[in-house]
Amino acid sequence: MEVARLTRGSSAVLVSLALIVACTRADPPASTTAPAPLAQVEAEAWATVRSSHPGVPLIVPTWLPPSIDRTRVEVRGIGFGPAGASDPVYTVAYLAPSGATILFALGPASDIAGSGYGTRVRNSPAVLSFATILFSEPNKLESRRVRWQEGMYALRIDSDRFTGEDLLHIAWSLDRTGAPVPKNPYSRLKPGVCARAGAQPEDTVWLLLASVGGRDRDSVMDCFSLELLGEYPGYGGWADLPTTSNVTLQLPSQLGGRMVIPATWTFASDPGGAWGRQAFQVFVLGLENGAWRVYETGTAMYGPPP
Repeated sequence: MEVARLTRGSSAVLVSLALIVACTRADPPASTTAPAPLAQVEAEAWATVRSSHPGVPLIVPTWLPPSIDRTRVEVRGIGFGPAGASDPVYTVAYLAPSGATILFALGPASDIAGSGYGTRVRNSPAVLSFATILFSEPNKLESRRVRWQEGMYALRIDSDRFTGEDLLHIAWSLDRTGAPVPKNPYSRLKPGVCARAGAQPEDTVWLLLASVGGRDRDSVMDCFSLELLGEYPGYGGWADLPTTSNVTLQLPSQLGGRMVIPATWTFASDPGGAWGRQAFQVFVLGLENGAWRVYETGTAMYGPPP
């Protein structure tokens, strides 16, 4: 899997690409103490995991597809892998009346052979992987997986019925309790200057492009999510680019609970690097503390994953 990055002047641009991934699927090791599945309500299921594995990351969903029954949750595999107490594993299954499941798991796993999208989940680089045949046969029963690492712990979300877009929506909306601290923590100095509670995602993009060239980094950085800034703090450098004009936003589209907005504009002068005076960017915005902020930017779009 490869995530391509282009550096433009003082900015870092993330391009999430659908790529063919040549890898071997590996199932997690069997738990040495796995009990029979126990169907229970959601809170009780995660309480069972917490009591068995105190201190490990719990990837509790805050958003799920409407067909999922939160009163039918099973703890299917909880115990330890081959390394013993230093190798905790768990699997929590959410069930739909149709029999479809979504699995939330701790334990080693590889990407699924086929195609993949690079993203971030809970301040960590992540990959959504799935069989390439799903592009042409989206209803085929094939596994989709979002996988990432938090310290020593490998985490994943799996389903063979729900779409890759559903899994992205779930992963992007996970409870962030216990998430790793960003590599480059940033405390907002001008919250609400760019991303305003109750405003539309397009408003954030308009204000961002109006702030380019204003030499006010804190105003520009309010447009971007803390997750993105924690990985790529260079986005503050957009404040030092030439000013913009002729800004045009295309119609937004949805992707996993986020909004995708392509934009074009003209710089007052050539900013150098790979920019050029005529610029194009795709902004992916999500809600952070009630305001729409930019979570990804790129020079190309990708459609909802199957």
